[in-house]
Amino acid sequence: MLTNYLKIALRQLWRNRLLTTINVLGLAVGLACVVVLILFAQKGLSWDSFHPNINRIYAVQTQDNNGGETYNQTVYPLLDQMLRDYPEIEAGTHVQNWNRPWISYGGKDVQEATDYVDSTFFRVFQLPLKYGNAATALQNRYSVVLSTKTAQKLFGEGNPVGKRVTLDDTLQYTVTGVLAPIPGNSSLQFEVMLPAANLLADAGFRENANWYNTFATIFLLLKPDADKTRLEAKFPQLVKAHFAAEAQNRTIHLGLFKDFIHTENPTFKNLIAGAIAIAVFLLLILSINLINLNTASALPRAKEVAMRQVVGATKQLVLRQFWIESGVVVGLALILSVPFALYYLIPRFNALRDGNMQLALGWAADYPTILTVLGIALTVAVVAGTYPALYLMSLKTTDAVKGKLSASPKQGRLRQNALIVLQFTLAVLLILGTIGMREQLQYMKRADLGYDQSNVLVFKTDLAYRNPKGAQTQGKAIFNALRQNPNVVSFTSSELTPVYYWNNFNQYYPDGDESRKIRVRHVSGAVNYTETFRIPMLEGRNFADATTADSANHAVVVNESLMKALGWTTAVGKKLRQQSDQTVYTIIGVTKDYHYRDLSDRVEPMLQWYPGREQLSSFLSVRLTDEAKAPALIGELEGLLKKIPARRALTYTYLTDEVARAYKPIDNIWQMVSFVTIIAILIACAGIFGLITLVARQRTKEIGVRKVLGASVASITTLLSSDFLKLVGLAILIAAPIGWWMGQKMLSYFAYHTTIQWWYIVVAAVLAIGIALASVLFQALRAALVNPVESLRSE
Repeated sequence: MLTNYLKIALRQLWRNRLLTTINVLGLAVGLACVVVLILFAQKGLSWDSFHPNINRIYAVQTQDNNGGETYNQTVYPLLDQMLRDYPEIEAGTHVQNWNRPWISYGGKDVQEATDYVDSTFFRVFQLPLKYGNAATALQNRYSVVLSTKTAQKLFGEGNPVGKRVTLDDTLQYTVTGVLAPIPGNSSLQFEVMLPAANLLADAGFRENANWYNTFATIFLLLKPDADKTRLEAKFPQLVKAHFAAEAQNRTIHLGLFKDFIHTENPTFKNLIAGAIAIAVFLLLILSINLINLNTASALPRAKEVAMRQVVGATKQLVLRQFWIESGVVVGLALILSVPFALYYLIPRFNALRDGNMQLALGWAADYPTILTVLGIALTVAVVAGTYPALYLMSLKTTDAVKGKLSASPKQGRLRQNALIVLQFTLAVLLILGTIGMREQLQYMKRADLGYDQSNVLVFKTDLAYRNPKGAQTQGKAIFNALRQNPNVVSFTSSELTPVYYWNNFNQYYPDGDESRKIRVRHVSGAVNYTETFRIPMLEGRNFADATTADSANHAVVVNESLMKALGWTTAVGKKLRQQSDQTVYTIIGVTKDYHYRDLSDRVEPMLQWYPGREQLSSFLSVRLTDEAKAPALIGELEGLLKKIPARRALTYTYLTDEVARAYKPIDNIWQMVSFVTIIAILIACAGIFGLITLVARQRTKEIGVRKVLGASVASITTLLSSDFLKLVGLAILIAAPIGWWMGQKMLSYFAYHTTIQWWYIVVAAVLAIGIALASVLFQALRAALVNPVESLRSE
């Protein structure tokens, strides 16, 4: 029987090969998009789940001011104290960033992201090693564990365990392990791992590693029988006994490690939910399209189904026939979708992710995605085959046998029309979402950021100089050359630029009034910083090397938001204190608020401290009289800096490009949504194209009679297309209020956002109608232009 079913299915699909082609191609492209979206969602939902003890691993979190913000950092000495006090803890480790030492071997130098971890790290996180023994890899202070990629850069292929490398041209370390590749959906990614004992040799680290500063990331592995709630109940006493007096109002929590990503990046859940929502939208459009085309193509088979029933075919046998036909279409589409997803969509998606979690479809690792897609495909095939079969079996057998209903386009049109309306409603919602995201992105790019981006070149001058003191001496010569350059308006050497700021916070309060504490982002300032970036000063001035008092008086520059947060109308000359620090800071200037982050976040209170006299720093930003003068300046600086021995070459960028790069993640999301929207529209239009083809075929005699009676080509075209355009119009009316509400929700995620305009709906409506009309018009005109003699003869 299966062979017969397949023969009939292939014969039927070949007879309707235009619709079959439309179905297969539309499904293939749509399913490929669904594969990528589900793969991304699955990676997100299973984030960090590959760790064997995931349900026993916790991150130590801090909550400020009895109910304030909760974050995944705490004080550095806390881990040792916890391990001494609480037997419920099986093991713990720091994962601490501090610096990036250069690693040298055989004339090769590499500098990669470096994490300092405790010797018990591999007890907490059982990451596999490609080479080495996890139990002993971090026991010696002078040991280093490398990623596979970093090991290959230094040693090539082969096992490097036991080989000695030099860190920062001074200390000898032994390679004791090479990590196996870590899954992309891991919160912890390592290139270089060093024992945390090395940190205590750094005076700057020791000074900051106290019971007040919260910069340490600590993970705990609790024993299987440990009660997390009871353990947390003991923490207030620990805080009271050990934390600095200024930190006594903090609360310590344990957050499950599997939720670590969501605390670090609260918007990640929205990305996952968005991917799932778009996948569901696409699946609905695909399913409706397949159901509509299957139902329409099945109408001429009413007589065939009736005859099957007359000769004794059961309901189950008829359903199997339609399931096989639908399954063949879905199967072909699924086969075509896999290479399209693997070799086109996934590489494009990874390029848009810009180095973040990269997708790769592995048959062993990603079986949940594969099974999900197969289950979806099977469901779509069953539903798309069941609907037309049940409809045809519900017709009156005596009429159907006579063939009276085989050419009637009106049977079942109500349900079919409802599906078309739903399909186009979803497509219009995607169009509205795409327009809204584009306008928000453009709003953010066009917004006044509070500084002047034009004609500014930013050079990265942290080149890892081999002789830092000599580099600073030669740096002064570079500054003098810039001052004498007539094409240079101003320049500043700084640790930061307006698009790159540290997440470094502390509590500040007016001197003498500790009750008015506010959370402040505090960062390094720079001489000529406000002048070069043309950041307006509300009052006072910026730092100046000529004013020696800036260093002696601990001068600071604050922004408008800080002044307002303290309730001041003027701030110059006022004194501030930092919690846990007795230094008194004097405000010498107040800048107008400017956006040092993208417009997703509000401008927070910020303070800049005086970094000391002008010297080569991380960035050298130069404002030119004209951007056309940039090539000459680049050549001049490259020549000057090549004279200073360094490990890195000079790189540069325009400030406008840096600002655009800050919005790249949002731009990438818009591009992905736009692509899916185009696919959804094409699938919907392909469905309408197939339906108008069937309608024209079913009404061949009617069209011929109308032409004989004098009907024009225009009137026949209007007759055939008007019903479909009415359905698209109804879909627009339904989608408009829903899209408006969804747009408001989407924009609420941005601190600064545009407003939804009425023309969004107009543009979406015009696009939907225009595309639908284009789909319908070709086939309608073709039917209308057929010679009526041929039309009547064919009947």
